Amino acid sequence: MDTVTLRRSRWGWLLSVLVAVRAGCAVVVFFGLIRDLRLLATCVFGLACVTDLLDGQIAKKTCTSPSLGSYADPAADFLLILGAFSAFVFNGVYPVWTVIVIVLMFLQFVLTSGRLGPVYDPVGKYYGAALFGAVGITLVSSSPVVHSGVLAGVVLCTAASVASRCIHLIRARKAAVRRR
Repeated sequence: MDTVTLRRSRWGWLLSVLVAVRAGCAVVVFFGLIRDLRLLATCVFGLACVTDLLDGQIAKKTCTSPSLGSYADPAADFLLILGAFSAFVFNGVYPVWTVIVIVLMFLQFVLTSGRLGPVYDPVGKYYGAALFGAVGITLVSSSPVVHSGVLAGVVLCTAASVASRCIHLIRARKAAVRRR
């Protein structure tokens, strides 16, 4: 094995560990919230955010993806967001349709991406960050007014992401046709 391949496999292993930690954090955040251990859930969510930032920086600098596969990072993000919003729904903070929208958005992302890896459109790559922000704001605020604002923000970000994804896919299809 050459040096570059060995170095990339080591980075890929580290990225996989960070992704696995984030997936584990999803479980702790979910159970922490439904058991009313908000401080624990908030701290673990913060740890998950740090792992997301770290794996993103490492992946960019080393041009490596997790050994678990290119969908591992967005899947771990999805689990974390899904866990948090599921607990928020369980606790009556948000309506059930919020979780349904999040699941449908992730399915849309997977189904419209390629077999080789995730395809990010201009707005969609920030959709996850917006959902992370929504979780964070909900964790630190118990105000129904703030929660209403977060819910409105999720709806607007979802609409923008769907529109952006459609435009991105149409442009990509037209470009592919022109290359033929």
